[in-house]
Amino acid sequence: MLRQNIYANMIARAWGVLSVYLFVPLYLKFLGIEAYGIVGFYSTLLAALAFADMGFTAALNREMAVLSARRNSAAEMGDLLRTYESAYLCVTFAVAVIIWTVAPVIAEHWLRSRDLQPREVAAAIRLMGVAIALQLPSGLFIGGLMGLQRQVRANAISIATGVFRGLGAVLVLWLVSPTIFAFALWQLISNILYCSAARLGLWRALPFRPDHSQPRFRWQVFRNTWRYAAGMAGMAVVTALVTQADKLAVSKMLSLEMLGYYTLACALASAPLVLAGPIALAVFPRLTALVASGDSNGLTRLYHRTSALVAVASIPTGMTLALFAGDFIRAWTGSTLAAEHAGKAASFLLGGQLLLASQAVPSYVALAHGYVMLNLQINFASVLVLTALLPFLIMKYGLVGAGSSWLIMALCTMPPFMYLLHRRFLPGELRQWALHDMFRPLLAALPIVLLARLFLPVPSSRLLALGLIGLVWIVSAAAAGCTMPELRVEFVEKTRMLVRATNAHK
Repeated sequence: MLRQNIYANMIARAWGVLSVYLFVPLYLKFLGIEAYGIVGFYSTLLAALAFADMGFTAALNREMAVLSARRNSAAEMGDLLRTYESAYLCVTFAVAVIIWTVAPVIAEHWLRSRDLQPREVAAAIRLMGVAIALQLPSGLFIGGLMGLQRQVRANAISIATGVFRGLGAVLVLWLVSPTIFAFALWQLISNILYCSAARLGLWRALPFRPDHSQPRFRWQVFRNTWRYAAGMAGMAVVTALVTQADKLAVSKMLSLEMLGYYTLACALASAPLVLAGPIALAVFPRLTALVASGDSNGLTRLYHRTSALVAVASIPTGMTLALFAGDFIRAWTGSTLAAEHAGKAASFLLGGQLLLASQAVPSYVALAHGYVMLNLQINFASVLVLTALLPFLIMKYGLVGAGSSWLIMALCTMPPFMYLLHRRFLPGELRQWALHDMFRPLLAALPIVLLARLFLPVPSSRLLALGLIGLVWIVSAAAAGCTMPELRVEFVEKTRMLVRATNAHK
């Protein structure tokens, strides 16, 4: 099941990456760079409001994982879900009302638009606010499915609604109205569908029997889980500040056009975490079960195996995109101007995101132990670093300064985080994580990408440029994969089976 969950998460994230690369150039074409900046602000607002979750999603994920390992726990699962679901109704309503009320203020006094009218911007933000309010409970239900290790179902729902959202938005902009209001309205419709499908999928996944009583709201659920949920809520607030501080600063200090270009750079830079996230998320329930059973040897083996897999997936991707960022953006969007404005910022962002991706599995080890303080402390330190850097760097270097703040922050916070985490939960394993799990894939992939950057000219043709960059990524990823014994053995076995099948056919 673990392998199926990892594959399901990888496919979902692969679709997430593919959808970005497919739809973003079309959004830019139909909306223009200023309106696309509002799309970026919508994404920033959605991430910044993660604190409204109040730790419910993480707590539901963890509690579902724990209860699924027990017998006769179906009634508890139902009460748990009913309680969190009911509380989330208040959260959804409050978020929608607040954003609807402050939308004109944001349009008039925060965002700096040159071509779009404030009334048009405010109307779009109001619709996006309601869409955000519906996105939050969707995350709760998907988190519950993940905790039950029904990740294939969760990702099927996410992919299906993602196709509906992205493809539908393009069709609406193309055939109905190429305006930010039409885009926002479609996001609202899509999130209604997503929330409904996720809720239905989770309730159907619960192991109810006819003799069970109906699920009920119980205050005892909050009493049992409030500490973990509160810790996760605190971490969500700090994480939101860390991940969105640069975008909020850009939206306030620079024009909406520059926010559009920075949103483009951030979309490209998300690739390492997009690849690392599903692996870490897939193993989290298993990590939690191993911690609960006291199987330290099993925990250590799973930790190193998945950490190495994260490195193999994210390092070649991050390095290839970082060194070819400007060329990739030009070939991707067809805009030389976008490549000039977003390319260097994307390179710095990718460096920081790659360092954060390497911490994905270690972070989940701490959460599997029910300990959130270390993650909270490191994220708080990250906020302090970013707060000190962003105003100066943006004023002096613009988008490049905003992107470089991420890399500097990651370089400052990663060493103490990894040291403290391994000392507390995995004593004696830091050396193996650094030298075997991380450094070997890096050493295998880095020379290939560097040599390609130095000696291979990028063609002027967009298609050929994408082909060259893709080839560099494939070769570097293959080299990194060869450093992982499990992948080598599986590759050799698959090759032998293929050869035997070919010979038998002949």
